[in-house]
Amino acid sequence: MRKTYIFGNGLGMAISPDAYNLTSAMSKAWDEGALAPEQKELISACLPDGDTCPTSEEQLATLQDTVSACEVLLSVRDTGAGHWLSSQGRQFPEAVHKFAYLVARQMYLAQHSTGQEEGNRCVLPEDFLDPLAAEIKSSQSHVATLNYDGLLSSALRNKKILGGDEPILFDGFVDKKFDRQNLFRNKRFGAWYLHLHGGPLFAGKAKAKPFKLTEVTLSKNPKTLKNVGRHIVLTHYTHKPKIIDSSEVLSIYWEFLEMAVDESLEVVLFGYSGNDIHLNRLISQLRGTKVVRVVDWLGAGNKASRTKFWNEQLGGDVELHLLEDVLTFTEW
Repeated sequence: MRKTYIFGNGLGMAISPDAYNLTSAMSKAWDEGALAPEQKELISACLPDGDTCPTSEEQLATLQDTVSACEVLLSVRDTGAGHWLSSQGRQFPEAVHKFAYLVARQMYLAQHSTGQEEGNRCVLPEDFLDPLAAEIKSSQSHVATLNYDGLLSSALRNKKILGGDEPILFDGFVDKKFDRQNLFRNKRFGAWYLHLHGGPLFAGKAKAKPFKLTEVTLSKNPKTLKNVGRHIVLTHYTHKPKIIDSSEVLSIYWEFLEMAVDESLEVVLFGYSGNDIHLNRLISQLRGTKVVRVVDWLGAGNKASRTKFWNEQLGGDVELHLLEDVLTFTEW
């Protein structure tokens, strides 16, 4: 039975709450020295009064509005009489995209900060991964992620399920280059891997074909990197659809998410906060008689309150699995 699995940042938080905490990742990205002081000043000016650096998506609404305004002015034909924007204004969208890249990079390269694994890259435990991978392979189920990390994509690539010569999952990239037709299947064999909010590996200039960076590039000094972060959703929830629509990669992923849900008999949401209205609306509209299951953390609330929350968010009854440790879930 084909399903659609949608994973949120709770997957990483279950492994290392410190490494995958968005506030922590944003602070580290801000302080790592890859943004010039003048870029920081411009970004800070778009934050709510009293905030000197971004630490949450809720702060970033004005920032995204400013980026959108700059990009409109950048598209105005240059008549030689002078540009609508100053040199700093012309560079502002790139600075914001760079910050989004730095935050996503922090999560992609996340390491354990305590315990026996301190200093090692975070990875999914095999007893969690194996039954999930087996179910994806046997049922040709779709996978979609909202998080920026490579926990799941790297693990499935290592198991030859994503990428390679005979993949089960297709993400639209072939030889590091993205194309919508790379998601087309032969007689509907296989399924899709959709990075719904993007990730640090996706790069490319505006109106140019997106491509995928190598993982080695992520480990290098990011200060000199350009044309990164354009395909990453990091903003107030009201502005997320705007970023998705402006990205060739992300808009196509959301197009294919609709098809994935439509052809699935069940939708499973794992480690998802429930706060992305654009996703909730899509599921509510497409669920019909499909089973919708939610794997949630017990720390988010009791069963009665969480069931009420999810039923309201997703437009109908859900089958809720409320667990102390979501990584113990194996009923794929």
